[in-house]
Amino acid sequence: MPDAAHHTTTRSGLPGRFPRARPRLPVLALLCLAIAGCAAARLHDEGINLVDRGQVEAGLAKLAAAAKSDPENFSYRIDLIQTRTRIVNRLLRKADSRRSAGQYDDAADLYRRVLQIDAQNPRAKAGLDNIAMDRRHAATLVKAKALFAEHDLDRAQHLVRSILLEDPEHREAKILQRKIAEAFADNAVAGPALLPEFKRPVTLEFRDANLKMVVEALSRASGLNIILDKDVRGDLKTTIFVKDASVEDTIDLIAMQNELNKKILSSNTVLLYPDTPAKVKEYQDLMIRSFQLTNADAKHMEKMVKTLLKTKDLYVDEKTNSLVMRDTPDAVRLAEKLIASQDLAEPEVMLEVEVLEVTRARLTELGIKLPEQIALSASGTPSSTTVNTLPGGGVVTNTTPSQPLTLRDLNHLNSSYFTVSSLNAAIDLKDESGDVNILASPRIRVRNHEKAKILIGDRVPVITNAVTPVSTGSPVVTGNVQYLDVGLKLNVQPYIHPDDDVEIKVDLEVSNIVREISSGPTLAYQIGTRSANTVLRLKDGETQVLAGLINDEDRKSAQKFPGLGDLPILGRLFSSHKNDKKKTEIVLSITPHLTRRNQRPDASDTEFWSGTDGNLRSRPITLEPTRAPKAHAATSPASAHPRSATTASKSDATTDDNTAAPAAAKADQSTGLYPPVPVEPSDNNTGSTGNATDAPAPLGLDWSGPHAVKVGDQFQVVLRGDARKPVSNMSFTVDYDPKAMTVMHIAEGKLLKQNGKKTVFTSKIDPGTGRAFFYMSRLAPQGATGKGSLAVLTFSARKAVSNSAITIDQSKVVGSGGTALAPAHAQPMLVTLKP
Repeated sequence: MPDAAHHTTTRSGLPGRFPRARPRLPVLALLCLAIAGCAAARLHDEGINLVDRGQVEAGLAKLAAAAKSDPENFSYRIDLIQTRTRIVNRLLRKADSRRSAGQYDDAADLYRRVLQIDAQNPRAKAGLDNIAMDRRHAATLVKAKALFAEHDLDRAQHLVRSILLEDPEHREAKILQRKIAEAFADNAVAGPALLPEFKRPVTLEFRDANLKMVVEALSRASGLNIILDKDVRGDLKTTIFVKDASVEDTIDLIAMQNELNKKILSSNTVLLYPDTPAKVKEYQDLMIRSFQLTNADAKHMEKMVKTLLKTKDLYVDEKTNSLVMRDTPDAVRLAEKLIASQDLAEPEVMLEVEVLEVTRARLTELGIKLPEQIALSASGTPSSTTVNTLPGGGVVTNTTPSQPLTLRDLNHLNSSYFTVSSLNAAIDLKDESGDVNILASPRIRVRNHEKAKILIGDRVPVITNAVTPVSTGSPVVTGNVQYLDVGLKLNVQPYIHPDDDVEIKVDLEVSNIVREISSGPTLAYQIGTRSANTVLRLKDGETQVLAGLINDEDRKSAQKFPGLGDLPILGRLFSSHKNDKKKTEIVLSITPHLTRRNQRPDASDTEFWSGTDGNLRSRPITLEPTRAPKAHAATSPASAHPRSATTASKSDATTDDNTAAPAAAKADQSTGLYPPVPVEPSDNNTGSTGNATDAPAPLGLDWSGPHAVKVGDQFQVVLRGDARKPVSNMSFTVDYDPKAMTVMHIAEGKLLKQNGKKTVFTSKIDPGTGRAFFYMSRLAPQGATGKGSLAVLTFSARKAVSNSAITIDQSKVVGSGGTALAPAHAQPMLVTLKP
């Protein structure tokens, strides 16, 4: 009965120690795990298949479910991460390509798709921000191009600079900036500037006249408000004789003569003040500009700006590699040009190196090897053992030891006493040859002036032990391990010249371990080395082979039977000859490929005016002949008089102020000035009044052609002209985007061929810079008039770009008799290249 508490009854009524239901629980758990594992594997396979079919979102969801279902299987997690990373990178590359092609909507959709996969992806977020900036820049660029087409260079330059401040690598903005710089050498200064009508011409003739009277006359002639500082001396005299000079240049010249400085207060107001340190500090505006440098070192740029521009307020932020300066607007513009000419990317070169170690071996071993010696030996009596059995069953063993050979035994020697060493002969029939090529073909990309090192081999340890004796106890052993580079070592240092030649300093060393040298606890090696140092100058893609590092070994040996081995013919039967030849040569082949070429700064950034030693200016003081702007000639203040488009002020004033005042009063009695000099008739003026007319240009220009083409197709664009005056010859320079399209052919139009006249037509295409030039001339006394085609340009679409512009950069038109005519400005031809 005590054991009854420990027994249970099964369903069959039999007693049992443990219930049967418990062993089923582990089985069910294992079964559930197996089912879960199968489900995870199915989800994983389905995810991979969906990704392969292009359904990336659904596939990634399946892979994530598989990793979550079986968290112990790390391969599912790795596949999820690798697949997601590969898909995200592919979508980002595609989005960046669409953005660079101007397809902003498609690029934005791709960036949003990336964020659906990886919500925290920084590149996708930055891509959406950049698209918003690109849209804003595109709208600003359209305005800038329109202003450039209207010859409003100041406002166009200001808009272009606002784009380049945010995106210094904006290609179209840089192209437009270059065109503006070529058309208008002086970059516009941000801030107040004189209106274009105040660049109108004036003629002044004053001799020793009072400065205030000259300023008053100039103000009345130009309609410009000129304010004199209270500290400008009233006794200043001015002598000036200028004809057809702009108002702005005239003011600069007067200020320079009288040691004055100029400050533009508004679009029609100028302040003149003494050019003294105190006044300059009071009136001169300073601006702050931060330069974010991409390639140049900020500290080097700081030294250059300080040396050339004498700027004191400079700050260098080494963390962001930026330079911040505070100076006058002219100094900032000059610093922009200096930094733009230096902040260029360093060229890089890809070096394709092939190192070949050629080993040629030849081993010949022929002949018969006979026994080299025969050894005979005589031995004494060997030891012997006898066993005897006694009658009682006992065993007696008697051993007789060996007896050495004695002189008495020599009388009884026979063949049984002698032993002979083994005799063997061999026939050598061995002829081996081998060529071993050990090839190393590394490719390494290196920047200009930097060193690159290639090591293909081993680092062998050299162990040395130093024993230091002590007064008591065992000596102290100190071990030291040094490593030797054994194998192929190649050091290269390129220098990329402006003409794209690559100068390479080559240091080649090939080493191997000859043998180990062990001396007690010290282990060393004998190293065999072959090296070469040279300097090469190669062109892009040119291959140079360096060879001749040769190690040549020739070893011969022979084994002969004495006498018989020296016989002329039969001697081969009694001798064996061995010839061992080994020749090793190192061959180096090196080929440079330029991956980034030397960038040359624009011409406007390499040579520009910087003012005088005491006054920085972004343009020189000039008095170039000019004419009044057509658009404002009728509305300028000076045009109140019917003949005042070009005005001359004369004064017979002497050095005496008393005589100068009546002269000025006499001038005020008429139109405020002495009688003006009439303007000469021109295309923009009628008669002698000088009033601007709305007459069209002698030659009108426009483009015709398709506005959308597919990449890979060819299309034609026609430049048409409307000659309102006889035209004899013309030349044009056309700009286009060389990455988006290229000019295949230029054909002459029909305008100059009127009435069957012969013409001369030449063209030149520069696909690298995206420029095409063509010239046409009519071989007839009378020029051509009317409408017709001037040239037909055949393009090939290369890359998908939205609204790629084809523009006329330069033009020259000559009429009958060699008269220069001004052609009308042609609006850019915009072509969308679709993928």
